[in-house]
Amino acid sequence: MDIITKARELGELIAASEQMASFNKAEEAMQNDSRAKTLFNDYKLLQIEVVKATKEKRPDDITQSIKDRLMAKLDEINNYTVTKDYLQAKAEVDRLMKTVNDVIIYSITGEEPCSPSKCGSCGGGCK
Repeated sequence: MDIITKARELGELIAASEQMASFNKAEEAMQNDSRAKTLFNDYKLLQIEVVKATKEKRPDDITQSIKDRLMAKLDEINNYTVTKDYLQAKAEVDRLMKTVNDVIIYSITGEEPCSPSKCGSCGGGCK
C-alpha cells in the first residue's frame, strides 16, 4: 500500500474515533447555543481590544482593565457547560492528533519528538 492510502485510512480512523464523535457533538451544541456563540465572540473582540490598546500604548490602567474583562470572559467560557464541554472535547482531539503526529515522527526518525527530558529545549509542554 502506498503512503496516501495509509494516510486516508488513518484519517478515516480518526474521523470515526470517540474523540471526534465527542468533539462533533460538542461543536454542534455550541453552534446551536446563542450564549456560547456570544461568549466566544465577546472574547475575540476583547482580544482584539487588548492588542489595539497595547499597540496604541494606552495608559496601563486602561489596558489592564481590558485584560481584566478578557480574563473574566474566559472564566465565563470555562464555567458555561456548553463552551466548557466544547473546549474539553477540542483538547482531547488536539491530544489525539499530537500523539498520532508523535508516533509518525518516532517511526521516521527513531527519536521521541517530545519527552520530559527534552521539554526544556523545545518549550512544547510535554505531558
